[in-house]
Amino acid sequence: MDPTTLKLAGAGVLAVFAGVMWFAFIRKVPEQTALATILSKGDVAAGTHVQQRTGPGGAPSTPNVIQLAPANTFELRIDGRADPVQASFNTVKSRSFEPGQRVKVQYVVRGMPPLWSRVTVTEMTAADSGR
Repeated sequence: MDPTTLKLAGAGVLAVFAGVMWFAFIRKVPEQTALATILSKGDVAAGTHVQQRTGPGGAPSTPNVIQLAPANTFELRIDGRADPVQASFNTVKSRSFEPGQRVKVQYVVRGMPPLWSRVTVTEMTAADSGR
């Protein structure tokens, strides 16, 4: 096969891959609002993450230490959705939420339905807060 044809075919495959990634992860999707029930609440401990970069010629550089704050994770049953979803918020925001409580959530659905989709909760408030 001609090398130019192979390069064009490879470029075409990469362009299709980039289009699929844009559609699944980057494109603007509408934010939805619904009521949900908190099924469970868990804790994520504080910690650190060390980023080790390399300098010119592969020489190691000074590590970058990133502090991770503690958080609470929630398993939510959103009204109208079959599967439970996960959400994580800082401990200050999470204090007022407990299992069994009804909440109002804002979320986006990303992915490639019906093949794959992921629900990302962007905001959670008490159902009766009026916000």
